[in-house]
Amino acid sequence: MADSCLDAFGPDSDDSDEEVNTQCQSYVAASNHADDSVGYETAVDATVLAITQHFVTKSYGVMLKERVVAIGCGAEKWQRILSDRIASRGMQVVMDSDSSIEEYVCDAAVLIGGSSSENITSSISSQIRRGLLPGGYLWMISSMSDTNDDSSLSEAVWDVGASSITLVSSTCKVTKIQKRACVVNAWSCPWMDKDSVVLENDIIHENNDFPIEKSDTYLQYERRIASDLTVSPSVAERTRETISDDGTGKPIHATVLTDANVQRATQILQNHGLVIIKGLVPPVQTIKWGNTVLADFESAVQRLKSHPERPVDLMNPLKVLSDEEHVFEPLSYREMAMREDLRVDLRSGPEMESLRRTQNDTALQSMGGQCGNATELYNGPTVVNSNMTGTLSSWRFHPSIISILKSLFNPRDDALYKGNFGRWNFGGAGPDGSAQPFRIGQIGSVVSCPGSGEQAIHADTPHLFEHLDCLPCHYCNVFTPGYEISIDQNNLYFKNEFDDDRTWTGNSTIGGTALVHGSHRLSVTAKLLAEEDEDAHEGDTPNSLTRRQMLQLQTLRPALDTGDVLIFDNRTLHYGLANTSQGDTTGVDANAGRRPLLYLNVTQSWFHDPKNWDNRESIFD
Repeated sequence: MADSCLDAFGPDSDDSDEEVNTQCQSYVAASNHADDSVGYETAVDATVLAITQHFVTKSYGVMLKERVVAIGCGAEKWQRILSDRIASRGMQVVMDSDSSIEEYVCDAAVLIGGSSSENITSSISSQIRRGLLPGGYLWMISSMSDTNDDSSLSEAVWDVGASSITLVSSTCKVTKIQKRACVVNAWSCPWMDKDSVVLENDIIHENNDFPIEKSDTYLQYERRIASDLTVSPSVAERTRETISDDGTGKPIHATVLTDANVQRATQILQNHGLVIIKGLVPPVQTIKWGNTVLADFESAVQRLKSHPERPVDLMNPLKVLSDEEHVFEPLSYREMAMREDLRVDLRSGPEMESLRRTQNDTALQSMGGQCGNATELYNGPTVVNSNMTGTLSSWRFHPSIISILKSLFNPRDDALYKGNFGRWNFGGAGPDGSAQPFRIGQIGSVVSCPGSGEQAIHADTPHLFEHLDCLPCHYCNVFTPGYEISIDQNNLYFKNEFDDDRTWTGNSTIGGTALVHGSHRLSVTAKLLAEEDEDAHEGDTPNSLTRRQMLQLQTLRPALDTGDVLIFDNRTLHYGLANTSQGDTTGVDANAGRRPLLYLNVTQSWFHDPKNWDNRESIFD
């Protein structure tokens, strides 16, 4: 239990701020002998002060006047007081009394209930909690007689274990709790020991990038670290730009990160091998791509099934097509490579080519002179030069993704870059510190069908050299879902779990991708996967049991919603999760339960992936 109202608001507080501490302590002292009404007003003042300080100390390039705070309160008096206090600090307010608001999208939220206020309706409270952006904080002001304010909140969505309660007066308390920036798919990997407490093991604790709290279970730790490796844009970033919806022609909001959040995302990626960015790309673009991928995939299924010489049933890999014919295993083709049974990498198809050309045309028109060789937009990877800033017309060239990739592929020491005189060669501009080019591939998709199992753990590219723990990234992937997470509980094909507020918990039968954070470093992967050294002294290296525990502890299963982006260094260990959805059994929708995960391959300009399927048989020609 915290002693002062500010202390309970967690690590965002700045204890050296004399004004804040003095005010908070005076609030508490003044309310010790106050009545219930004064206690609530004290709580309101302390809460507004804490919200203000949080946004000032964790601004990430977003101004205070751009922050949005939602208010839920049954009493007009307290709603007005709270609204005035927040507005006086320069922040924007959305209130439950505004009937024109359909969604309470906000950076922070305050709910007031208890004996000094008519209780807020559960539906409004639920809407406000649902509208609070991932990573945002919820403050709940209530009377001391009320039960635990966070008792009904899902631990999958809210960091319940880190919630704090402040006794503002003898009659009033404030509870602060954070919404998780990223949820995880706890339904996947049923073999994991999710609920066991992490063992007190010095090797485990010493070889981990993040501290392990006492009594942490593996699942609690995973949820916390997934959020730590996530950048969640503010309301201002999510509404900074608009694009036109291809289907309706109506303007829709588009997310653009601040420079501070671009740098933050880059640092997370460099340090841990992966970063999750919430709601970055427009769902209208990715869903369109996902549907296009599935159309080409179903066409490929039917074409291969009716192949005149070598029929293959992709959906039944071991099925004998007739008594007279042999079983034909699927191969890799020019447009599609097999990953495992019921999981393919689809790079091209008639519908994909058509959409690719349309979107690349639009991107070329939008970016104009930013593109050097325009033909590269259509054929293979495109070279991204220092002057390219990207465009919102295609998520392939999203400006924030381009900015993150430029920083990732161009780490620079301000004291050293002027010594790179070799940059005068080949018509270069010399050692000016500008970003050097990289190559961004065309949009492809990994399609995981119902029944596809977990992949073996792997990395997509080797380290270039083995004398340093981790050189700068030379190859990375950008993932984003090409499907929607449906709340329809009557869906016959796949299931998603939602909490009482209708917020997705991350649990789904559709699977996803698991990644081992920090494993882009040679030393980490060696400790996790290397064979035991018979000559090593006892205690020098982790044994097989400890390695399994360490591997599970560093494995994340981030649940990506529509519009979310995952960028990871291709040296990072990862594997596809099983798709346990129900496939189509009615003949109504052949693509039911299939998961199209869209991707971009991105490399340094001088690196070429040795994989080449251009000389393979074509499915569609």
